[in-house]
Amino acid sequence: MTAKAPYILAPTADDSSSERPATLIFLHGYGDDAEGLPLGLAQQFQFYKRMPYLKWILPNADHNHEAMARAWYIPKSLPNVMKPPIPGHEEDDEASPDDEPGILKSADIIDELVEQELKSGTPAERILVGGFSQGCAVSLVWSLVGRFRHDVGGLVCLSGYLPLKDRIKALQQDRPAASPEGIDKRKWFYVHGTKDMLIPKRLYLQGKEELSRLVGQERIEEHLYEGMGHSMNAAELRDMLGFFERVIPA
Repeated sequence: MTAKAPYILAPTADDSSSERPATLIFLHGYGDDAEGLPLGLAQQFQFYKRMPYLKWILPNADHNHEAMARAWYIPKSLPNVMKPPIPGHEEDDEASPDDEPGILKSADIIDELVEQELKSGTPAERILVGGFSQGCAVSLVWSLVGRFRHDVGGLVCLSGYLPLKDRIKALQQDRPAASPEGIDKRKWFYVHGTKDMLIPKRLYLQGKEELSRLVGQERIEEHLYEGMGHSMNAAELRDMLGFFERVIPA
């Protein structure tokens, strides 16, 4: 089974909004597809007439035969959060390597979509990239090593972690950006739930610390939602809307 074409939701606003177009490219999580959580999120915004000028591009991952699911990359074994950590052995669960080829292949898909939006006339600062869970992980890596990483306004990163964190500097050398770093004004919205049973809070905190080191803490809006699992809640949606309104205002 190959990847399905991206699911695209056009803006719902009238023609007057076309003078200030905006686009969000949002990646689904492991085992999901564009018509799962991403479409539900987009429809919720449109139903309540929030960000009516926003175009939603929801790509689909390939069906990965090794993972036996739609996946942006082959996930490594994450810590079992149902078991208490053994002091001195916290890193054992993370010893398996990240699927670097799979992650970078997925990051290249984001580059293709961003390039298409730039060519269509959408201003770079009004393009957002993001995702949920595994889609969040790919988006975080892309924001640091993608070819068009400096050509967007922000990142929307939900319930994920930063893979390849020890490879970022080398990958940045191997994968030069299309535009100079000096034009980069991006903001990150990076959030997580305290009761996430799939991606432990400590992986989120590690990712946030590394991201802060690489791009600066002042660029990151971070939230930990008390009691939220590997899902979304009303507080997260409220904060996401606020981020949208600041980064891609009407």
